Amino acid sequence: MHARLRGRLAAAVVAAALGAVLLAIAQVASAAPVSPQAFTCGVTVFTACNQTVHFSTPSGTPAPEVGAPSPQAVGCPAWVAVDAPVIQGAGNGVEHAIINNAGDGLFTSTFTGTVTIVAYTVDSSGNLIAPDPNVPPYTGHLQTWFGGSMNNKNFIDHDTINFSGTAADGTTFSVHLVDHLSTTRTWRPRRTGSTSASAY
Repeated sequence: MHARLRGRLAAAVVAAALGAVLLAIAQVASAAPVSPQAFTCGVTVFTACNQTVHFSTPSGTPAPEVGAPSPQAVGCPAWVAVDAPVIQGAGNGVEHAIINNAGDGLFTSTFTGTVTIVAYTVDSSGNLIAPDPNVPPYTGHLQTWFGGSMNNKNFIDHDTINFSGTAADGTTFSVHLVDHLSTTRTWRPRRTGSTSASAY
């Protein structure tokens, strides 16, 4: 293939891909704005929908975001393994979800703000008991992002969490978490043909 033709073909492919990305962004940007309580796309509604919501707390409600102990955490203070983080604060968040007529979906959420993390002791069922008297509250900057997509064969989810805080006594605590999950439906060929049994 002539170099000039290859260059034009490559430019056309890049332009088409860029156009598809811009169309997808425009579709997400034109999502119906709703309140956090009315955000249903991909939560309780799994038919065609397109919504966006803005929120100002990590949980999207006045209630705090409550995590769970992380007994498998490596290189963390001991309380991370046994206490539940209770996160309260304010900032800016936005979440988008879109599902098309084929049932393919895309979702993304971002939050950034100032929060306080209080370590709570928990009972054997994981219920909060009280703030851990041995762990000071940490106040600082929290940034979270998650996103994913799905179709009838695949599901992909990624997220990042970053927190950097300081306690009143000057001690610091920071978290950087990145994870990725993907699933793919296993394809199995169908058997065709017929089976028969004969008696001799």
